[in-house]
Amino acid sequence: MVNHFNKSNSQKKIVVAMDSFKGSLTSLEAGNAVRDGILERYPDVDVQIFPVADGGEGTVEALTFGKEHVQTRTIPVTGPVGTEVSARYTIYEQAGEKTAVLEMAQAAGLPLVPEERRNPMHTTTYGVGEMIRDAITCGCQKFILGIGGSATNDAGIGMLQALGFHFMDEAGREVGYGAEGLAQVRSITTEKVMPELASCTFQIACDVTNPLVGAQGCSAVFAPQKGADAKMVQAMDVAMNRYADIVENTYRKNPALMENQLTGYDEADRNVEKNDRQSYDKNRMTPGAGAAGGLGYACLMFLHAALKPGIDIVLDEIQIAQAIQTADAVITGEGRFDAQTLMGKTPIGVARIAKSYEVPVYAFAGCFGADVQVCIDSGVFAGCYAASAASTEEEKRLAMEKRHAYANLKACVKSHFCTENN
Repeated sequence: MVNHFNKSNSQKKIVVAMDSFKGSLTSLEAGNAVRDGILERYPDVDVQIFPVADGGEGTVEALTFGKEHVQTRTIPVTGPVGTEVSARYTIYEQAGEKTAVLEMAQAAGLPLVPEERRNPMHTTTYGVGEMIRDAITCGCQKFILGIGGSATNDAGIGMLQALGFHFMDEAGREVGYGAEGLAQVRSITTEKVMPELASCTFQIACDVTNPLVGAQGCSAVFAPQKGADAKMVQAMDVAMNRYADIVENTYRKNPALMENQLTGYDEADRNVEKNDRQSYDKNRMTPGAGAAGGLGYACLMFLHAALKPGIDIVLDEIQIAQAIQTADAVITGEGRFDAQTLMGKTPIGVARIAKSYEVPVYAFAGCFGADVQVCIDSGVFAGCYAASAASTEEEKRLAMEKRHAYANLKACVKSHFCTENN
């Protein structure tokens, strides 16, 4: 092993960015265990801990770590079936700018709908828009929105209605909730849209690449999980395409899209050639547009949002690259290392940044999966180590306990990282 530390201990800097060990350690606790292992051997080393997450568990904690005026708000909103639910979101400040971190599942998640009432023809994202509206009234101009786990397939029109967009049927009446309402849309008006939206920016944590429509679209792939049968799926995909025609025909005429009132549905112009659709950056085939029953499409087209993997948003927001570029080494990891680790999870996101600055990155996991060799052979990590080699069920249970997980990770770092960089 090459010794990457050619400075005195007091000059060395190690960046630690550990994801949580689910069921055992939070991201910060895992980072502290790594730090303690290093400092027992090298007490003068500068160890900087960054809590990280990939858009799931621990994301709010990662984003708010070290931020100012962090507050959690719980507000009543319209739930997916139209009844009131309590939705929670977080606000923090940085450099005088307020950021809201929201999860759409708080207002429109599948667990909020009893199984006997799961029907995406009727479920709505209206409450998501109410959350955004509330955050705007609190002074937020920057938004990070996670859109996993939805109960809806309304292409986000419910969210947009709550923000002042109006979706009209042939008779000029506001359409109802859900995919059923979406199917009735023939025109869109924008005179009542919240003016504050123009100065807001949105980042959408979106880890799926499904388009809005087609065989891989939201109706075909996700709607059956939300209570749709085959007939519903077909009808919803047709409605999604027709709705997208309305939006995209207008977008071609006016890329600003929301600056003027949208025109009505043009029957003669409904069939847009596939290649023509794909020639535009914003369209129904954009990867991620189908996330959360088309909520990704609403965010893309109406809120001018960026659809990104959750890990990319977190790493950008916590500004970890600035710390990594002056580091001597980086340590990352998660509870279990296996082939999925390389598929956009936290360790690979951290490793890519480290690689871009030619800083060696070491990975520590709670345990290894059967296919961990693909991680070891990937060339991404300078070393991969597991804190536990438990084989029996009782050993695994004990290794998951917080005190054992902490001690095992600390000892593993001290044994492997510190020894090899002595």
